[in-house]
Amino acid sequence: MNVVKELDYKKTLEKKIVPYLESVRTDGYLDSFDGTKLFYHVYKADKPDKTLVMLHGFTESSEKYKEMIWYFLNNNFNVYIYDQRGHGKSGRKVEDKTITHVDNFSEYVSDLECFLDKVVSKDFPLYLFAHSMGGAVASFFLEKHPNVFKKAILSSPMIAPSTGGFPPFVGRLICRVMILFGGKKKRIFLSSEYPGIEKFEDSCDTSEVRFSHYEYFKHTHEEYQNYSPSYKWTLESLKVCKKLLKKGEPEKIQTEVMLMSAGKDTVVSIPDQIKFSERVPSCKLMTYPEAKHEIYYSTDEVMEKYVNDVLEFIK
Repeated sequence: MNVVKELDYKKTLEKKIVPYLESVRTDGYLDSFDGTKLFYHVYKADKPDKTLVMLHGFTESSEKYKEMIWYFLNNNFNVYIYDQRGHGKSGRKVEDKTITHVDNFSEYVSDLECFLDKVVSKDFPLYLFAHSMGGAVASFFLEKHPNVFKKAILSSPMIAPSTGGFPPFVGRLICRVMILFGGKKKRIFLSSEYPGIEKFEDSCDTSEVRFSHYEYFKHTHEEYQNYSPSYKWTLESLKVCKKLLKKGEPEKIQTEVMLMSAGKDTVVSIPDQIKFSERVPSCKLMTYPEAKHEIYYSTDEVMEKYVNDVLEFIK
């Protein structure tokens, strides 16, 4: 499939893709297991024969994936996607919308379970696409529910976050101390406040036009301005790896998995992605050497291969 070219990206997205997506999209709110409201979108393909569930990453939202949703719809997938708790228009436990917080990472998994039970149609085979934090949520779900999805794509999954050279136990210790002194929902000291305008050079993308389009949307919509983690979110993220790679857990997954790894990723741990892929019974590891963390916001050359690898895997 030919991807949208950077040269025509803004025009194609605004004049062709977005109007079509809005014509086939319905929105709603789901009451999750604890009463938290999750905002979701359902996109219906013209001639569907498969269903795809999408999970976005940390500080992202369902609004960031318009281009990818377009590709899936054109390959006969109905698409279901929601703002994960603490993100976008979904429920939050902090007033400051720039801080991303969760009390326990298992809440994300329970949200996915509720979404599948209450919203997602089971008329067609189920497929899964998940990025970064969403990839961690997906991996936990796949270990717990080995047979729900026919295939799953984990794009730059957070099997473990990058700690920037700090031993993980140091990060966990700092977070526990700060939480003990009342900092559970506060912004971690390593992160600044939301700057208003984020710089492409500091982003996880290699395509400036793709980055700029969502950056403008985020800047003009307050509810989408997630930026910093709380101490509790950070602590939970630092506990993910040990749980996901626990003896016997990856081996439980019976879903066919493709793990897509970015060669220039500085956000999540590539070695832990490899460890996970080697232990999942049926896992194909794909590497994109020139991509940064958000592979789906890459330059044309990388996107051409990435999108077609995704579609070929789930055909």
